[in-house]
Amino acid sequence: MIARKRIATCAVSALVMVQFLCCTTLQAGRYAFEVGDKMPEFSAPTLSGQVFTFEHNKGKALMVVFLSPKQKRSAQAAADIEKILSQLETNAERLETVIAVDDPNGVDLTSKQKSPAKNIHILLDSKYKLWGKFGIIATPTFVIADTNDKVICVKAGYGYDFIPTLRAYVNQALGIAQETAPKDAGRVKTVSNDTTAARIKRHLQMAKILEEKGRLESAIAEIQKARELDPNSAEAALVLGELFCRAGRSKAALDITESLIVTSRLDKARLLLISGWAKRQMGELDTAEKLLLEAAKLDPKSARALFELGKIYQARQQNDKAMESYYKALTLIFD
Repeated sequence: MIARKRIATCAVSALVMVQFLCCTTLQAGRYAFEVGDKMPEFSAPTLSGQVFTFEHNKGKALMVVFLSPKQKRSAQAAADIEKILSQLETNAERLETVIAVDDPNGVDLTSKQKSPAKNIHILLDSKYKLWGKFGIIATPTFVIADTNDKVICVKAGYGYDFIPTLRAYVNQALGIAQETAPKDAGRVKTVSNDTTAARIKRHLQMAKILEEKGRLESAIAEIQKARELDPNSAEAALVLGELFCRAGRSKAALDITESLIVTSRLDKARLLLISGWAKRQMGELDTAEKLLLEAAKLDPKSARALFELGKIYQARQQNDKAMESYYKALTLIFD
């Protein structure tokens, strides 16, 4: 009986991890709306005790951000949002910014509660009612709608592309699409940059968006374009290797790792992860275990390495070790 319970628990853990780490095709569908839909109308109390209500047809763009103040990434996201809003200058008056937090303490946003010129509203949603209405399960997450109340972007998680993605969609929502003259330095500039590095960065960003939509082959094509621009780009190669693994193309992923040379500790961890991930898919469990253990040692925050180790242990019916790996991975995902 105990063994059955352990196996059942292990299976549940695996299912949860698959939902978070494998089934990217479901990611866009977990929200209560999709890009192109109308932003849901809602109301919620602010930190000052008043009630903020969002209704359609107000003629303003809207940005809704979900933060958990005790989470480090949420704190960084809050600082980035403040910076972007400060750069908007007078354009900020056409943007309503709603920041939903589940705890009134932790993120230094209370000072902005009294900044009506920037239209910032900090809502307390400790019972996760607004979270549920929007279908949010991760923080930080931001949702942006244009002046016609149409959702143009939904993005979860904090990564290297958080700032450029947020700034780009805020500009789009406000209709800021052209580079301004140098004398008009007080306004936001959207500068077209055609350097090789900038083009590679755009391919990486597009690949991330496509991956989130579950379009893995299209994302792979974007990274391959980036590698054509710079065959020596370690970041592009690592991202491509990870995408190959997600697509089940383990041989192609191994081909990437065999020719790639990296120097930083985290890049070495990613390289080992890709190799172990691919080897696990190919059924070479012993080799995969060694690679993944080394990857987890170099990067203890790699949830994917722990998840892949869990799959190895589960395949061997080492249920206690599988449960431990899945639990550690889930702990990292939920901070």
